[in-house]
Amino acid sequence: MSDISDKIYAATGLTLGAEAAASIERLIQAENEKLRAALIEINELNSKRLGYSKKIERVIWKALGEKE
Repeated sequence: MSDISDKIYAATGLTLGAEAAASIERLIQAENEKLRAALIEINELNSKRLGYSKKIERVIWKALGEKE
């Protein structure tokens, strides 16, 4: 089982086949990419505003799992 399957099993007790786990993993990855794009856009907008916040930038970079 994949890591996603293991987590689903741990949370729900449901066992998934490889195909179902791969499908769920693709859906999760697609949603993560949408969120990542939104965070990057928010960071860009933050950097352009008059009251630019370094704290907001740090939170966004942390959420993205990257260093400044």
